[in-house]
Amino acid sequence: MINPKPSVCIIGGGNAAHALAALLPHQGYETRVFAPYMDQADQINAALLEQDGYMHAEFAPHNQPNGLIKGKPMLVSKNAADVIPLSDVLMMPLPSFTYTSTLTDIKPFLHEGQTLCVTPGQGGFDWIAEDILGSDLLGKITVVGLMPMPFNCRISEFGKMVQVQELKKHYSIGVIPSSAFDESKLMIEDMFGGSVLPAGKGTFLECSMFPINAIIHPSRLFTLLSSWEEGNVLDENPLFYEDFTPEGAQSMDETNKELIEIGKSLTAKGVAVDIPHIFDWLACYVYNEPKESTLQRFFQTNDAYKGFRCPLIPASSGKGFVPDFTNRYFTEDIPCGLCLYKGLADIAEVETPKIDEIIMYCQKYMEKEYVVNGKLVGKDVGETSSPQKFGIHTIDDLKKLYYP
Repeated sequence: MINPKPSVCIIGGGNAAHALAALLPHQGYETRVFAPYMDQADQINAALLEQDGYMHAEFAPHNQPNGLIKGKPMLVSKNAADVIPLSDVLMMPLPSFTYTSTLTDIKPFLHEGQTLCVTPGQGGFDWIAEDILGSDLLGKITVVGLMPMPFNCRISEFGKMVQVQELKKHYSIGVIPSSAFDESKLMIEDMFGGSVLPAGKGTFLECSMFPINAIIHPSRLFTLLSSWEEGNVLDENPLFYEDFTPEGAQSMDETNKELIEIGKSLTAKGVAVDIPHIFDWLACYVYNEPKESTLQRFFQTNDAYKGFRCPLIPASSGKGFVPDFTNRYFTEDIPCGLCLYKGLADIAEVETPKIDEIIMYCQKYMEKEYVVNGKLVGKDVGETSSPQKFGIHTIDDLKKLYYP
């Protein structure tokens, strides 16, 4: 147990932020919330007033803790100046596409000695942080990438209650600087319990490459929609995980194996990374799935994934469903996930036919151009989190960044 506990600022007002706002104060952490988006801060403050300032979280029975947990944040504000300077640890449970705006908002109020913990910490966060914060400021703070996101949860009443289906107990982290790993490990264990290991060799490049959402979501949707064309409708909106198909599992396996090959090639060229298969890491390590199980069985039967529908919306005709290509499973996982992998593949000189196939299919309906003739050179590469966006084009560029 850490004593004294650091003060924490939760950044955001989404599902995981609600869970953190209940759990961390409950566990004795002095907690503030920075909710800069729209009028979320006002909504949360108004809701908390109705229940004596407490955020409520209902943890499913198999978790520890379980049942109703209440926590009282000290302050919820839309102004970074109110909360960021007073906090030792800044928790960012945010999607990749919010990194730039969030770091821009908090930059004037960061100071030496703070820890910035981003979860799940993918999408080239360290490249974005270097670009926004600059190397001098980045060198004065600790940055932790925490994988996976600690909670599977859904807000049931905004500002008041969140339902937590799963609080994970096994994590992998990348830390900048690497010398802060042990301290960061203790912090995560104290907050969430369970075990903490390095993400591969513990670098932030491995955080960006670890197989989570960008392996899961695009593969599942590509196999669901590969025969769909504009003007068609799907008869039903299947459950994303319980209805997981053998084809979806195969596509995920192929995509992940290409990612592993990218990692092997980078390592052979002098940029050492250790990228696991999603079954070994997410299923077996994070969720204790038996080794003799399968990807399909894991996603179909794991309680943490129950009840989520595919990102389909009712067709304009009123009958059937069509894909929602504005959903984050496309708008985040393609440019901030698969395109990042593809950019590294181009640097590592690795062919990625499955990754290419999925990007090419999705970019057509997203009205974007990322991959052209098998290379990440399309006109919209600047909107991705690929290394090329940040001026990283060669193995030497990666070596200078990770082995200065």
